[in-house]
Amino acid sequence: MKTQLDKSFEVPQGTELVWEHLIDPEKIMDCVPGVSIDEKVGDNHYKGKVGMKFGPMGVKYNADIYYNEIDVENRKIIISGDGVDAKGNGNAEMKMTIDLSERDEGGVKLDAIMDVTVNGKIAQFGSRLISTVSNQLFKQFVTNFSKKLAAAEAAA
Repeated sequence: MKTQLDKSFEVPQGTELVWEHLIDPEKIMDCVPGVSIDEKVGDNHYKGKVGMKFGPMGVKYNADIYYNEIDVENRKIIISGDGVDAKGNGNAEMKMTIDLSERDEGGVKLDAIMDVTVNGKIAQFGSRLISTVSNQLFKQFVTNFSKKLAAAEAAA
């Protein structure tokens, strides 16, 4: 089962600070609810865990997370992840493209497109529930990321 999310949000911080946080998995992944990075396997390749709750059912994936593209000039990154349910009940894939653009009035606009594919028990809940959960997770990410940027800006 596949679903796509197309989201945008804005932050008041400058491009350099936002970019620095986006390309550092240690700074960005803990902003995503349920995601943890366990180890760096190679250049732009990390192993971690992704946990989510879909209605009455929770899943925890052992995941490989990749920074497929870090385009400094165009301020664009592509991150992908492949996960296998720790209990063997399915798998999931995600590919996310994030584009940054400076706003005329200051700050940065981030445009994100996420393609999510879920197989196994979770897929039975359908794309509507998966989209709802993904939207909630995205909102939590935006809140966490905004707070982290504000704290980094205040500390600078």
